[in-house]
Amino acid sequence: MAALHSIGVRKPAALPYLIAEAILPADPTERDYVWETYHESPEAPEDEVVTTEYHAVWARGGVVRKVFNFTIEKERVVQALLTWFPTEEAVSAASTNTPDAASSWNHLTQGTQPATDPNSPADQTPRTVEGRSRALVVILKSQAHLFFLSGATHVVNLPFEVEKAFPAARGLLLQRKIAPPQPVPASPQMPSVPPNSFLSNPQSFLSQNLSQSLGQPFRRQGSSLGPSRLSLGAKQVQTPWYLEELARGSTASHTEGLPRLYSFTDPLAELGLVVHVVPGNDRGSLLTVNGSGHRKLEAVDKAEEIVYVSPQNEVLFDRSGNDKPLLLVVTANYETNVFTIWSAAYLEPKSISHSRKHHASQSNSKSRRRSSYGPTAPGTGATTPAIRGHDRVRESLGDARSKTQTSSFQKNTQTRERLSDQAMEDALASRLNPDFDPTRQQKESRRVSSLLSRTELSTSFDKTAFQDMATQRHSLGGSFSASFGASQRSRLSLGNDRTSFGGFSQHRHRASTPGSITSRISLSNVSMDDTFDETMDDTFDTIEDYDELDDLFAPLEANIDHGSIGGLRKELVMTEVTRIPVQQHLQAGRFALRDLAPSSNAIVKAVLSTAPFNSATLHERKTYLYLIHSSLRHPLECELAITRKRLSPSAAASQSGGSNSAPPRYACVPRFVQVKELDDCQDLIKLGDGHVERLVCLASDNAGAPCLSVSAGWGTHLPSKFNMDTARLFSPYAILQDEQSRATAGLKRTIALSKPPQRLLSAGPNASFDVVDGEGQRHQTQIRLQPADTLVADLFRVLRTILPNYAGDLLLDIWWDIRKGLSKQQASLANADWLAFVATLFTLATPFIDERTRKHIQGGRSGLRRKTGRPKNHGEDAESTAWRLMCNRQSTTPHAKTWESAPWQWVQHSKLASVSTSMSPPSKRNSLDQLPPISKQIACKEDLLITSAELARQFNQSAMGKVASGHWQRLSPSEKQDLRISTLSEAVVILHLFREELKLSVLTSDVSTSKVGNLAPVLAQLGHWLRWDLWGRRHGGYYDLDGASAEDWTYEESSILHSVKLHAQPWEAPPSILEWISTVAGAQAYVPFPTLATLVRKSKASPHSSVNIDEVISGVTPRTVALQKFFRDLDANAGPRKAVELIEQCGLSTQMLSTLPESAQAPLMEAITRCQANPPATWSGSLLRLIGREDLDLTLAPIHDSTQESHLYSGSADTSLQPAPAARDIHTICENAERSDGLISMAESDRHAVTRLIFREDRRYMEAHALVEPMKPSIAFYGYDQRVDDAAILEGQKILVQWVMVRTLALPVGSSMLKFSSKKPLLTEKFLLAGFSTSCIMKPMGNVVTADRTTYSEEKFFWAFFNQGVSAGLSISRDAQGIDTSWIMYNKPAEVSNRHAGLLLGLGLNGHLKTIAKWLSFKYLTPKHTMTSVGLLLGLSASYMGTMDTLVTRLLSVHVTRMLPPGAAELNLSPYTQTTGLMGIGLLYYNTQHRRMSEVMLSEIEHVDEPDPSEPPDGLRDEAYRLAAGFALGFINIGKGRDLLGLHDMRIVERLLSVAVAPKPVNVVHILDQATAGAVIAITLIFMKTHDEAVARKIDVPDTLPQFDYVRPDIFLLRTLAKHLIMWNNIHVDNAWIIKNLPREYHEHHNLRNINRLRSEQMPFFNILAGLLWSISLKHAGTGDVQVRDFLIRYLDQFMRISRLPALHYDSRLAQNTVRNCQDLLALAVATVMAGTGDLELFRRLRSLHAQVGPDIAYGSHLASHMAVGVLFLGGGTYTFSTSNKALAALLCAFYPIFPTDVQDSRAHLQAFRHFWVLAAEPRCLVVRDVDTGKAFAAPILVHTRSTTPDAPLAMTTPCLLPDLTTIERIETADPAYWPATLAFTLNPAHLAHFRASQTLNVRRRAPNDVADTTFNGTLVALNDAAAHRAAASLWHWLFSLPSLAAFSKADVGLILPADPHSSAFLDGAPTVVDHRLVLRRLAGSQRARELWELRGVFEWAEGVARGGDGRLRWLGREVVERLKAGVLERGRAMGG
Repeated sequence: MAALHSIGVRKPAALPYLIAEAILPADPTERDYVWETYHESPEAPEDEVVTTEYHAVWARGGVVRKVFNFTIEKERVVQALLTWFPTEEAVSAASTNTPDAASSWNHLTQGTQPATDPNSPADQTPRTVEGRSRALVVILKSQAHLFFLSGATHVVNLPFEVEKAFPAARGLLLQRKIAPPQPVPASPQMPSVPPNSFLSNPQSFLSQNLSQSLGQPFRRQGSSLGPSRLSLGAKQVQTPWYLEELARGSTASHTEGLPRLYSFTDPLAELGLVVHVVPGNDRGSLLTVNGSGHRKLEAVDKAEEIVYVSPQNEVLFDRSGNDKPLLLVVTANYETNVFTIWSAAYLEPKSISHSRKHHASQSNSKSRRRSSYGPTAPGTGATTPAIRGHDRVRESLGDARSKTQTSSFQKNTQTRERLSDQAMEDALASRLNPDFDPTRQQKESRRVSSLLSRTELSTSFDKTAFQDMATQRHSLGGSFSASFGASQRSRLSLGNDRTSFGGFSQHRHRASTPGSITSRISLSNVSMDDTFDETMDDTFDTIEDYDELDDLFAPLEANIDHGSIGGLRKELVMTEVTRIPVQQHLQAGRFALRDLAPSSNAIVKAVLSTAPFNSATLHERKTYLYLIHSSLRHPLECELAITRKRLSPSAAASQSGGSNSAPPRYACVPRFVQVKELDDCQDLIKLGDGHVERLVCLASDNAGAPCLSVSAGWGTHLPSKFNMDTARLFSPYAILQDEQSRATAGLKRTIALSKPPQRLLSAGPNASFDVVDGEGQRHQTQIRLQPADTLVADLFRVLRTILPNYAGDLLLDIWWDIRKGLSKQQASLANADWLAFVATLFTLATPFIDERTRKHIQGGRSGLRRKTGRPKNHGEDAESTAWRLMCNRQSTTPHAKTWESAPWQWVQHSKLASVSTSMSPPSKRNSLDQLPPISKQIACKEDLLITSAELARQFNQSAMGKVASGHWQRLSPSEKQDLRISTLSEAVVILHLFREELKLSVLTSDVSTSKVGNLAPVLAQLGHWLRWDLWGRRHGGYYDLDGASAEDWTYEESSILHSVKLHAQPWEAPPSILEWISTVAGAQAYVPFPTLATLVRKSKASPHSSVNIDEVISGVTPRTVALQKFFRDLDANAGPRKAVELIEQCGLSTQMLSTLPESAQAPLMEAITRCQANPPATWSGSLLRLIGREDLDLTLAPIHDSTQESHLYSGSADTSLQPAPAARDIHTICENAERSDGLISMAESDRHAVTRLIFREDRRYMEAHALVEPMKPSIAFYGYDQRVDDAAILEGQKILVQWVMVRTLALPVGSSMLKFSSKKPLLTEKFLLAGFSTSCIMKPMGNVVTADRTTYSEEKFFWAFFNQGVSAGLSISRDAQGIDTSWIMYNKPAEVSNRHAGLLLGLGLNGHLKTIAKWLSFKYLTPKHTMTSVGLLLGLSASYMGTMDTLVTRLLSVHVTRMLPPGAAELNLSPYTQTTGLMGIGLLYYNTQHRRMSEVMLSEIEHVDEPDPSEPPDGLRDEAYRLAAGFALGFINIGKGRDLLGLHDMRIVERLLSVAVAPKPVNVVHILDQATAGAVIAITLIFMKTHDEAVARKIDVPDTLPQFDYVRPDIFLLRTLAKHLIMWNNIHVDNAWIIKNLPREYHEHHNLRNINRLRSEQMPFFNILAGLLWSISLKHAGTGDVQVRDFLIRYLDQFMRISRLPALHYDSRLAQNTVRNCQDLLALAVATVMAGTGDLELFRRLRSLHAQVGPDIAYGSHLASHMAVGVLFLGGGTYTFSTSNKALAALLCAFYPIFPTDVQDSRAHLQAFRHFWVLAAEPRCLVVRDVDTGKAFAAPILVHTRSTTPDAPLAMTTPCLLPDLTTIERIETADPAYWPATLAFTLNPAHLAHFRASQTLNVRRRAPNDVADTTFNGTLVALNDAAAHRAAASLWHWLFSLPSLAAFSKADVGLILPADPHSSAFLDGAPTVVDHRLVLRRLAGSQRARELWELRGVFEWAEGVARGGDGRLRWLGREVVERLKAGVLERGRAMGG
């Protein structure tokens, strides 16, 4: 309590570690280390920082966390401290978390282009909020090391030596060390800069000189490493005086010309300058804004040394965040012996629009500043390009620009005000930059000067890294963003010139004006007679409107001021509050603050204590600053008054972005009141214990002995002193180790304090601190400032908050004194705190009691009467005392009354004699016989009030009571009106309203029958004394019925003197919160309820400058305020949705709602229940959680986890896919690391469960899986003659097996589609890369024939094994975590293999190569293994698709001959690798229209090199190479045919058409024929969907048949496809469209039915027809349109028929190959339409194609048929194809119609490109899951599209593939057993984003009562569920045989027990309506008034609902309420009878 507790000797937690590591000696002293402690908040653990000469140790909670060694730096640690740095945290609008989005680029992005996702919308700019990040800063002599607790590390080079650093609100304040004066050697005067030399800005030369003088390497002006500052032109930039001095003494090593104080807020930015406001009279040289004068800013005098800096906001008037923080700085000037108190504010630069105070909203996007890491962190930062752009200044134009700018800025203010903001910004930009184009957005550039100024370019650093960074722009990785917990703070400003000391440099920001625009503020001049309030008011307005560009609006001659500091960015501005001369406060014999020889143990510190809220002065807060200095006699107490000033509306609007509806902004302005000495005080410290804050002073008592006194600057307090004699040891075991402790330790292991205490240090949690004795030992001590009883502490908190003039603090002091004065017996009781509290209240009344009216009433308990001075009864003994003590203690806790339990009720009916007579001696039996029965002894009245009154009288008569009485009298407004009476009246009302607040929480224990905590008798006694009739203890009164009955409590019969003027009672009767709820809920009309706000005296100040009373009241009575707001704003006609939204607005959280009483919950729960069925789609996650619809909250993580899905297959009859239980012991894991079984892992179980639900009607999926599985033995049919012997049969089977193996080798591509994105591998196990099965089962014999494995080795059939590796890579889910460099390296084989190369491509296509390290990429490419190079390069390109990443571009460029510089040697690389390089560039530059890459691709398409007969033919530029170039050119310019931008001069269309359709020279026709396909594909992709009729007409097939002879047959297919993809909207699915687009000669054969012979002249017809059908399939890709399928299948059947026609001649064989090729393409086309549907009609035909094996069936036909099977079951039925431009281009590349002839064939098209279908795959399978079980199930849904009517939506059953997402408006569930859920794609974009991310819709099962309208139907539903899950029902059915639950129906049981045994509802602690029914049933049988009022409130609410609306009670049900009413009526009749 108010007592001193010694905790023990305290030593640093890091001390044992430092001693063990020999960093410190075995017996260190405090001179060997520096120890600092930090305690931010009561909840936060305490941090310790210990520094030695070269080490810094951070410990938290007594545990060493980090140790930093700086021995290698060879610099001693100057200081180490913890502080907070500001950060910007991005808050996304849609709750989609992508934490790896930024960090994934850290490994490979070192390029010049930003890494962006081409598919992400550009307008989704995340909202940012300012946050804080904790960091440990270690300052050395020349460096500052920053260690963020989140993990990031920064090293900052300091341009000067730091003397001391101080934690500030944002980062640090640095105080430069001033070196002793040194003579400056003479140096020649430096010449000025010539006007046209380098730059016209004279500061550029100074910046160069400054950088050299500070140890930075010399760099030439204008180079890329040091961009110079631009000239302003309109004004001559002054050279700061300290820069001139520094320039004159450039050879000197000291920096005395620099300012002394700096602000350090960002480790990646330069230091900011600390300036102060200087009033001046030179108005001619200053700027004006809004007609008011301005004061200018200057650097703080170097003689000022910082004593104190506010680490955070000191005063909080309002929690809304609109107040500017109050930051105070205290400095000491040792030259003038003056302490100065400053008010500080951080400057936030804004745009020109804000500086001109324009109110129009500006939609400027923020520009995020990039990282400035040193060269040791590659892959971060960004630099300025080396070439000069339009932002550079031409040196020869410097003077001319200055002349032209002069006139433009000499216009008057009115003219400037008429200019629009945008025009002004454009004008400024154009003036500063002649190349500026306002119509073009300026590119963002980056400088390196900050990095150079921060990094030492010594030999230890790689200087070449800076050359790279000077010529590239690096994309920011996740290093700094992740370390701060968010991205770093944005610097959005116009000319935000943060100047480092290593060289002046400029920042370039998007939407910022370029140029040397310095950071300056102009504050108005005022006379010396101006008041401080006016000064501060104007200052804060000016700070708010401050802009770095204000000087641009000044005339040229107005800025000539050599004292300016415009060269540095001003960051912290300080305004002087007061100066405190200390000459008269110095110690005797001292004449200055600092002696010539200062002592080493000098004490210099400041303590700031803010007074709590005072309801008497709402407009003002008091702050007390205590200055402690060794030179002062006593500490000084400086009183400051803090007022709240409203800033100007223009300032507030500019701060909020120019919005007219912006909330007002306020500033806290300090005003100096007085200063006084604290006598008899050596040192002091501020302590906090909960909500109580006090100062502890090191003083002396009356005898002169040292002691501790507790006080505060505000209010009136009683003196409180504590003596310090002995202290505890830290640990008993320390005695054996410490010789001093062993010698001085006593029996109680305590030690005496050696010498008087010296200092008080380290304020910690719970009012703990350290006392330093004379020997330097720290003794941790604690002073308890608030009561230990939580209820008493809360009551004092309320009183201290509401009572005016800090009367609550005086009452707390009185409580301390009474609590310490309790006798030993009283103090040992459990109710000691409560007893002292009641006595404290009675001290307000007992001085005015008329003793003549006082009566002594007998009958109360006598257990405590000895403390009142009554003589002890000699008949009592220890036994009876123990009996009364037991009864007393059990009476304090009602639930612990053992005598009320049934087994002990017999004791109450007996006498104490009958129980204990036999065990008592005869001498006591007579006295025991005279005692009353036990029941009467237990039921006697409580005498707490009598005892408390006696204690109050004792206190008033004591010396301390007389002191308190004197305080009360001094505080009283007059002699006749004592403050104690008004305080007593207010305290009664306050405590009553707080008691009503406690009734609103069911968690608060009911103390109406308890002795402790029951306020009712206390208030009744006080109401009796105040003569408030209905507030007293009269029979039948409010308190009498609520726990203060006269039958249970003994009241003092007395009254206050009639001469004392009492206050009238505030209300006729005490207001009841439960009665009020009953009234407003039943009548549905608002009646205000009195709150504590009515007691707060309104201030005369304006409302905006006062404290927010609502926040203060909400802090102590949150439930009352929230309910009052709810019922006040509730509109009965608005509907339940508005009511639920109002619940959240009023602050009624889910936890608060669940603990409200039933009557208060009823209207809230009714609104919630009515909204549960169909909540609005736009509701936030908090609202959805409020109504219990977490299934609709898209921000929640999915409940189902792949590691917890073992129950998904429980209860299933089919166990073929059930995962086997895997042993997870260490031995099994190690054994399985190198081998993997074929069992299905847990990660795949969920995917298989969904697939089984999709294809639940048959086994088609299993059949498809068996067809395309390469590891299963193949099945073939071998027909043989019975007459042939077995040897011939076996030989024939071996020949057939060879053709079966061709089919087997074609399986991986189809298998990859089937298994796409289905696995999440275990990171600790090897990932299996399977091969092929060489076994074949021959039907009908059934024997197994195995092919020779050596024949089918990986080296001979590398493409097949490569495809198998791709299949394995694509099976890994895109959502799999941990697929990074470590995992890839772990699975890398010892020698490169084709399968691992394919794995790399598969990972890249799924986006997993974004995290691969650069060194691993080089390691893969170094061996020049062809397939590895192909897989890696193509995978990297796919992962970085559309990003133009520089590093990947380099990797690709060195593998392409055309990308090498002229004269370079030929590449010794495979043509496959170079072909991959071309395609990779196309993917990397997808949709960028990059001119250089377009030129390269076009030149490769039309490249013609005359062959040399003496040299072998060119094997590189074959058809596959040129086709890849065509695809790449199309990817780069996809769909941009009508908008080619800068490609028009390339004549790209004409050149491509000349290759595609124009006649070719005879001598190179064989070369250009190889380029025709590539040119056609390029035109197709470029003009896709553009409807360019001219290009479509030119690319179309020739008009006449004779021209067909000059076109290759397969080109007909491509040209036909090209035409119709260009004319996209003209594609139709009917025969008429087919006939229309066929040449006239082929019209009669359009349906293929008349073709019965194969002729080569039919080849163009077949190809044209296939092209038409393929264009139809692409138009309807992924739609699952049955009509399109039937249309295409008719042609597929005809092609299959024609392909079986006999082909005996060469001519017919040519036609047959074409037909078979068209058949394969058409099979893929039909599968494209039905992708993911598993259509049976098509699957039957594909099985037929799969069964064809023989020499006539090429490898390409098998490949196409298996791809068609894979497409049909794409991703297990969960994926389909999109029709976007990227998807169509990917399908063209993957299904290119020229298929390979054999396994190794890649002459026409590289086989690796066949996997590009991944880029077209889109997850559109909607899966509905039970939110409680996580299990997917089949659920009916309704899909509303734009083409369907609202009354006729599409009815589907999930899991199912949805239509195109762009056509869907909303999706609704239609299962009556579940709550309806809706995905509104058009109304809520977050729903669409959630579906794209997870494809999951969570639903919650309804309770049986909600499913059915009647009780009978609900019972049937519950019985059905119970029968379906008998195991779950039988497990818990016995619960409902208990008496309290037996009355529930089966439907009610369904509310408690979920049907599924695996449901998470078993673990859900949220209450159900059954719980409320049980509570209401208990209330119906209660006898207490409080509970009956609660029940009445429910009845009133039910009647009110019945009168309005539909009259239905959705929450409880009408039957429940009627049953409760009947029970209450039955009780009434029974009592009446």
